[in-house]
Amino acid sequence: MKKALIIQNKFIGDVLVSAIIAKNLKKFSPDTEIHFFCYDKAIGILKNNPYVDKIISFDDTELKKLPVLWKYAKGIRNEKYDILIDPYAKLQSRIITVISKAKQRISFNKPFFKYFYTDVYTEKKDFQIIRCTSIENRCLLLSPFIKDFKQIDFQTEIFLTDKEIEDAEKLMRDSGITFSKPIIVLGVLGSSMDKSWPLSYMADLVNVLLENYDVDVLFNYVPNQQKEVDILLENVIHRDKIITTVLGNNVREFAAILKNSDALIANEGGAINVAKALLKPTYSIFSPHKFRRDWGCYENLFIHQSFHLTDIFPEVYTQYSVKEILKEPKPFYTLMYPEKVIPKVENFIQKTLKIPVKTGISTKLNHNHPKITALCITYNEENNVERFFKDISFVDEIIVVDSFSTDKTKEIIKKYPNVRLLEREFDNFTNQKNFAIEQATYDWIVFFDLDEHVSGSLKAEIIMTINSPDVKDAYWVRRNFFFQDKPIRYSGWKNDKVIRLFRKTKSRYKKHKFVHEEIECDTQPGFLKNRLDHYSFNSVGSYQKKLNQYAHLKAKELFAKEVKSNFFHHYIKPLYRFFHHYIIQYGFMDGKEGLIISKMYAQYVSNRYKYLDKLWEEKEKPQP
Repeated sequence: MKKALIIQNKFIGDVLVSAIIAKNLKKFSPDTEIHFFCYDKAIGILKNNPYVDKIISFDDTELKKLPVLWKYAKGIRNEKYDILIDPYAKLQSRIITVISKAKQRISFNKPFFKYFYTDVYTEKKDFQIIRCTSIENRCLLLSPFIKDFKQIDFQTEIFLTDKEIEDAEKLMRDSGITFSKPIIVLGVLGSSMDKSWPLSYMADLVNVLLENYDVDVLFNYVPNQQKEVDILLENVIHRDKIITTVLGNNVREFAAILKNSDALIANEGGAINVAKALLKPTYSIFSPHKFRRDWGCYENLFIHQSFHLTDIFPEVYTQYSVKEILKEPKPFYTLMYPEKVIPKVENFIQKTLKIPVKTGISTKLNHNHPKITALCITYNEENNVERFFKDISFVDEIIVVDSFSTDKTKEIIKKYPNVRLLEREFDNFTNQKNFAIEQATYDWIVFFDLDEHVSGSLKAEIIMTINSPDVKDAYWVRRNFFFQDKPIRYSGWKNDKVIRLFRKTKSRYKKHKFVHEEIECDTQPGFLKNRLDHYSFNSVGSYQKKLNQYAHLKAKELFAKEVKSNFFHHYIKPLYRFFHHYIIQYGFMDGKEGLIISKMYAQYVSNRYKYLDKLWEEKEKPQP
């Protein structure tokens, strides 16, 4: 008879997953005696497991002490194991492995430490069978015994006794549960606040569950989280309907309670893993630093679903490393607004659990995160308006001020019931934009032009920024400039920036600026990290038309200041503008496009003084 040892430090999820190794090894070789080395707090997961013959438990803190580690290592060596499987693959387990003198030592292929083992395997980033690396990578360690991966049983299991299930049912009945309606266990917190969906967001979910569905809701949390739970309950409308007394004193009692329930909705973690081992439907809300590919186990089955930040802002992960997110997860959690998560949870409740929504119900979400109004001004923007609305779909209110467009702009806007369309005769950009600001309901405003593209990364940064404790009153955004889809890297646009995010109560456009309008802010603006893509040059003709409009407005602005033109304005300034764009700002590096841009801006300067002269001529013309 052979003896095998599986080493798995860490907690519930990891022990459950590594127990799959024991199950498949026992099925492959029924005569093998299998021992399991794990935390004492995880013993309950393995109790009554028919595939584990002996559990060797230890205190996590104590094992970090060298004398204690040495004691356990010697005891393991005395067992004379034939096989040692080390899925934990950390310093403690490696020391135990070396001292054990097991004939066959199996783990993962890590630099230097691979020499501690007789068989090593390289962890994979993606799998196809159950699409879960936490399970499938561990099952790689069965390769010396099972050659065909498809023969492996990947399902985690917890083995409860009939008495444990009956005792849990009695406890639930004593707490007022009649089992006459579906029972949903709600994991309101993760193992820490850094691994938990914000409490205000969770309160919204609780309110929706209680008001929209005829269900019993049981809170799941550990006793030392009572303070956080009390804060959560302050924002719950029908807190008297929630059952908070049925917690279970240990993991097995919790598992038995879950066995008597219909589903678990929770922050992804140990509780979710327990539910999946019991084949109970789950909806998990992932921490931003964890991923479905690692712990979204069994989501190829209809009964298990989840929400992850990548569902709404995948671009975040191109801007921030997992290490950065893990260091400060709160701003990333703020992106997971209830409006995005709760409809998916409701879909799970209605379609997977088959629980109907109450008739005539429309629950308002009461979370207090900062809300945003998106403003824009339009005139004949039929080619841009629909793309623009997609770009700003993350806001809470959209207001369009149109200058009596003659194309299909208004017709398209009216197809969007959540967009307010106002009309105002155009006089200048500043007045038009300040009018729009006055219409905004919310203090935070984003004011983009329709020829600007708002990336997913910028959207995410805006939401994180306004939710941060040290937020400023306004923010500059740098722009990438495009000429007919070709990026312009020089030509005076390299450092182009505009204020596009600001507080209504703190900012207005400068009244004396009729064109190239500027935000006036009470405090020093900050800078956003991500850039806007600016597509002004759809065609040379259209941009010349725009610059001509700007020239007229700039002439009016100069006229209001009583400026008169001279030789310098008409000849030196246009030449200098060309020289500035093409030479000083390296426009020649942009090729023919840089030359076109430089010439157009020189013409723009020349035109504004021509129009200024006409204004003076008109004023000084003798009246009949």
